[in-house]
Amino acid sequence: MRKSLTIFLFAILLLPAPVHAGAPITIPNQGILGGYMIDLTDVSNNSTTEFVGGDMTDVQVVEVYTATWCENCVYSEHALMDALENESATVLVHHRSIGESQDPFGTEAGDVRWMDLYGETSAEAASGLQRAAPSVVFDGHRFVAGSAPHGDSLESDYTEMFADKHNFRNNMPNYCCSSNFTWTGDNSSGTLEWSAILPAPWNMGWTTRLMVVEHSAYFPDGSNGMEYYEDVVRMVVDLQVDAYPGPDGLNDGFQTYGGTEDIQLPAAWDGDDLSLVVVHEWEDAMIWDPEPESPDSGFLPGFLAPLGLIALGAAALARRE
Repeated sequence: MRKSLTIFLFAILLLPAPVHAGAPITIPNQGILGGYMIDLTDVSNNSTTEFVGGDMTDVQVVEVYTATWCENCVYSEHALMDALENESATVLVHHRSIGESQDPFGTEAGDVRWMDLYGETSAEAASGLQRAAPSVVFDGHRFVAGSAPHGDSLESDYTEMFADKHNFRNNMPNYCCSSNFTWTGDNSSGTLEWSAILPAPWNMGWTTRLMVVEHSAYFPDGSNGMEYYEDVVRMVVDLQVDAYPGPDGLNDGFQTYGGTEDIQLPAAWDGDDLSLVVVHEWEDAMIWDPEPESPDSGFLPGFLAPLGLIALGAAALARRE
């Protein structure tokens, strides 16, 4: 009986758990621009061409990390949607994938990206957990984990974090920064052509990615009871970047980037409601960490301590028996 109890406690510790509290953290020397979206709903003609783009300071990317079993994620996401009402925001909801047995929506590429960009900050905010549900990131720069409010309410916390825009949005000249992309194809495959005018100081690096998003996916088996999951990131693609001289009239320090790539899209979970979002992630090269986090680091490093206590308890029980 005692051995069974020990095994049960060990298994409980290995299960992912939602995060309930955390203070906002500013991530230095990184951020995200972009966020324009092409809606592929009802685009079934493989010769259809769709175009979108403009000033990137007009749109803010807001990312969420969640899971279909995470009950307090429901409260967090509802508060976020209330905070973003009437705001110019593109919401990208990433679901847990690595080591996941209940949530069908996440991708390994999405989890690896999340840990690369936010894993260290998440571990600081959530007792060592690199993929804490729920977490929200504004501009790839301002991070908060958990569902307990830091101020008067969770909605007001999110409102303040959204308003606290990165300097890129406040201090850039009027010829920077823009992002444009064209999709020629349908809702299953096509060719993506993109370009962007971005700052290009010697110590900055850019990564451009395509996010394939499903507007709403029905999953009644989720234990948090949401059933309909919104803005689900179904695929993450690293895009090939070709740098080339910007148009005449640009000041030094700005560069035009672009590329063309053939893309095979995932099938929608249900319905016909995929969309495409291009984001441009920047990072200060002087602080880059060349060693990415291991995909196995999605659990609390601190869980080794209670496991040690369980092992000691099991040994004591065995001796008594």
